[in-house]
Amino acid sequence: MRRKQFFHFIRLFLILVLLGIPFTGHAQFLDQIEPLDFEKIFKEGLQRRGKFLNLSGKKIGDEGLKILGQQKWLQKVTKIELRYNDITEEGAKILTQFPTLPKLKTLILRHNFLADNGAVTLSQATNFPNLVEIQLGWNEVRDAGAVAFANSDSFPKLQKLDLRGNFLSDQTKSELKKTLAHLKSLKLY
Repeated sequence: MRRKQFFHFIRLFLILVLLGIPFTGHAQFLDQIEPLDFEKIFKEGLQRRGKFLNLSGKKIGDEGLKILGQQKWLQKVTKIELRYNDITEEGAKILTQFPTLPKLKTLILRHNFLADNGAVTLSQATNFPNLVEIQLGWNEVRDAGAVAFANSDSFPKLQKLDLRGNFLSDQTKSELKKTLAHLKSLKLY
């Protein structure tokens, strides 16, 4: 069962329990969940003549990323917004397998579930050579994931890094401020 479906199932179950409605036939409920129409979601999310892809809150998950990476029009995109999409460390691996996106300048991944392993994997990506900004806030990243970006050579044009809302020690924050002092913007708090 996909993670998203599981959480929807749990949410529905809790609502029914709180309302005092007996919950039977959960298998029938799961069979009625329609799969996401990724092609439609992507088409609706394309803006600014195909240069901005806004998928914020679409909950495409890791499966949607697999399909997104196969889209030829992705080569034109300069900004991808992926907030609130249930992307995990597996999704970070998928992102690193995207074809090289030389026009991509901004990648927004706030409010997902990358954790340390996902952040470390993403810090080693070589397919975003012109990335100027990456937002990884509220992704359950800890010290190892944040330090991986400080030690990364994968983003030579990086100017803005957002790691707010993660679980970073004061020592790591101090280290990042020194190591990444050349950035125009480093958000840690």
